[in-house]
Amino acid sequence: PRSRHRALGSTRFACCLLAPAGCLPGCPGSPSPAPWHTRQALPLGLVQGNAETTRVCCSLAQLRALQLSVALSGTVLSRCPACARNFANLYCNNICSPDQSLFTNVTRIVNRTTVQGTPQLAVVEYQCFYRQYFADDSFTSCRGVRLPATGGYAIDTMCGRYGARLCTTQRWLDFQGDKNNGLAPLQIDFQLVPNGTQPGDAIVPLGGTAWRCNQALSAQEQPCSCQDCAESCPPVIAPPTPQPHFLVGNANGALLLCGLLFGHFALVFVVALLCQYRRAKKKGTAPQPAPAPPPAAGRSARLSDASHRVLARAFRRWGTLVAGHPVTVLAAAAVLAGGLSAGLVTLRLTTDPVELWSAPGSRARQEKAFYDQHFGPFFRTNQVIVTAPGRPSSGYESVVLGAKNFSGVLSEDVLRALLELQERLAATTAWAPVAGREVTLSDVCYAPLNPTQPGLADCCVNSVTQYFQNNATRLAMTATQTDGKKTGTVDWHDHLIYCVNSPLSFKDITALELSCMAEYGGPVFPYIAFGGYPGSEYTEAEALIVTYSLNNFPRDDPRHEWVLSWERRFLEVVGDFQRDHGPNLSVAFMAERSLEDEINRTTGEDIPVFAISYLVVFAYIALALGEYTAWRRVLVESKVTLALGGIAVVLGAVFASMGFLALLGLPSSLVILEVVPFLVLAVGADNIFIFVQEYQQSQREPGETREQHIGRVLARVAPSMLLCSLSEVVCFFLGALSSMPAVRTFALTAAVAIAFDFLLQMSGFVALLALDARRQEVRSVGTGGEHGVPLPGRVGTEWAPSGRVPGWARGGQQGAQGGHGVPVGERMPRMGGGVPVGMRVFRGWHGVTLGSPGWAWGGRGVPLCPRYLGWTQGGGGGGLKVDTEWARGPQIP
Repeated sequence: PRSRHRALGSTRFACCLLAPAGCLPGCPGSPSPAPWHTRQALPLGLVQGNAETTRVCCSLAQLRALQLSVALSGTVLSRCPACARNFANLYCNNICSPDQSLFTNVTRIVNRTTVQGTPQLAVVEYQCFYRQYFADDSFTSCRGVRLPATGGYAIDTMCGRYGARLCTTQRWLDFQGDKNNGLAPLQIDFQLVPNGTQPGDAIVPLGGTAWRCNQALSAQEQPCSCQDCAESCPPVIAPPTPQPHFLVGNANGALLLCGLLFGHFALVFVVALLCQYRRAKKKGTAPQPAPAPPPAAGRSARLSDASHRVLARAFRRWGTLVAGHPVTVLAAAAVLAGGLSAGLVTLRLTTDPVELWSAPGSRARQEKAFYDQHFGPFFRTNQVIVTAPGRPSSGYESVVLGAKNFSGVLSEDVLRALLELQERLAATTAWAPVAGREVTLSDVCYAPLNPTQPGLADCCVNSVTQYFQNNATRLAMTATQTDGKKTGTVDWHDHLIYCVNSPLSFKDITALELSCMAEYGGPVFPYIAFGGYPGSEYTEAEALIVTYSLNNFPRDDPRHEWVLSWERRFLEVVGDFQRDHGPNLSVAFMAERSLEDEINRTTGEDIPVFAISYLVVFAYIALALGEYTAWRRVLVESKVTLALGGIAVVLGAVFASMGFLALLGLPSSLVILEVVPFLVLAVGADNIFIFVQEYQQSQREPGETREQHIGRVLARVAPSMLLCSLSEVVCFFLGALSSMPAVRTFALTAAVAIAFDFLLQMSGFVALLALDARRQEVRSVGTGGEHGVPLPGRVGTEWAPSGRVPGWARGGQQGAQGGHGVPVGERMPRMGGGVPVGMRVFRGWHGVTLGSPGWAWGGRGVPLCPRYLGWTQGGGGGGLKVDTEWARGPQIP
């Protein structure tokens, strides 16, 4: 009998698939030319001769459906035009080739009734014969194509349970023709005919030339990229072979020469040292020539000295002026610092990491701004990561898919715990105080398939339980499965094994016949739902990951508060879940807002550290700057006022700088609040110690007032302090040239704060030092008498009325009770009668108390202190021996 597989050309049955019993009815009478608007879209495999006269075995509606289907597959394979063309050629020839009867064989048909009620035969299964080389070339062109949406290979989604790693040409085509994949409308059995053989029964396998991935389809198109096609990559030129080493015997010649040179120069150096030593030893007794006079100072040295003298004179006048009017200067400094600090009410704190660490003009920010403007901000990610430490893994023997190992966390009770968590999160609501409403997950979730009016089932949630559509009933399903001669029970293990290898399947190949797609209608790629797996063995994963994708709204959008409120509730619910399952599971979680929350939390926790550090520095300054002579004088001689003033100056500089920059519109950050105060404190404390200790070690010159003394001390230290602060300010201003917002803001704030700190120290702190010096002088002496004497440590040559000249004291409780003023201290001379010793109280005109030994009475001689031996004689115009020196003073009237 005549074979049913023959080239019918343009006869009546040319476009029909031939059934076992003959040709199927209902086909068009003959192949028709392709409509003009689809000719350009025809794959080259269908074009025979002139494209204008190419005939296809499809109606116009079929061509349109085919064109849409090919376009959908093209989105997956669009990165490689050759692959997309080859894939389209397979199906276009399979469906619309006028010679399809030569390479197809219908194996199963059913009776059906059309919508109009006409009985009709329908093909539900057929065989398709391809040449091995043609199918292999088509598969090879697509094997390396990446899928942009997942970052993996496109073949991963087109080869079922095998994935890209185990996929072959036969497995690739088998998955395309499997009606259980949820995509194929009928069962297609692809038969690959080895090269050089014939299948018989007049079947002519489909062959032809497939496009290689490194070939361009036309002069206007490009071949596949190197990332998607290894053949497109330029050849890697092997590096040149290195020249052989220079060898001396078996030793490296270069190394040997270097060693010899080093030894030679070392020997020369040692010999030169020995010679110099012997020459110096011989000339040791010769007279040494007079040292040469120092060279004349150069122009730069003279300029430096002149500028230093100018600065010293200016600071001396300034210090004398401030010390003479301390209250006025202190009030002016306080008003200035307080006024600038008032700008803090306009301060804007930046907590968004993107705003902190990326420059507004950077390419990444520009592209992000473009994306946000045209597509909306990228969605927010909230994740829960669950592990089960200590749980042993277990093996599972699948009837269909073979043996697999399952980690301890992949157990039914853990999956049910995750289902419980997701149900609680789906039902939870959060209160948005500004909006005054309750916010649910559907209000803020990312719903790609229903963005206008999403429900809870439309929310994009990626987790392992989504392979069961978050349905506990499907998780518990079992079925009896027969695979060849093997019969067994399939359950969630089998479905999970299949889905991790074919996440885009709408129906698995087990008797469960469950879909792998998530509840919201999208796929769950295994590398998103699993973590800690070796290679691609997802069932051995050590962690299960639940990812909630939420819409990200601009910060000025009222809905931004909604998503922040729900994320806060998300953290609370997952925190409760963590505490409930803590004994069995390890739960880690984060929300998009977690980074900002952590910055705010650490800033709040650092406030006690900030306060303690300032208190420690305050105590250190107060105690370290004091000069103590007795325990009862600690409060008098400590520098509490200066310590408080120094801390106030630092804080005033920090607040004034931040307020000043806030008035200029510059935002700040929590990093600045944590770092700048410590930086300015370190600089300010150094200047405080330098200034105060220089004042304490400096002796007041004869006839010099306290104000003049402070001005002279300031002239000695202020120029160096100015240059140091100026260099720091310049360095930080240079740092402000950085394009990174956080660095620029920090550098500007630090520079302005250090500048303000120096200005406040030169004004407010100098005034505080003048007030503290006056306080200490008043507290160190008593009152009474008609005449004054110099303070401790000074020997005067004349008497001055008490209370008029700074540095003189009147007699009183700690001085003489007679008619004259006395010095207070152990080293002071005394004329004519008894004197106080240290802090002892003088009684009468001729006696002195020694403390516990009792009273000593005399006319002219007195003991100076218990540690001194003997008496010293005084009288007339004489003097008393004080410690190791004699001092003379005028006769007291």
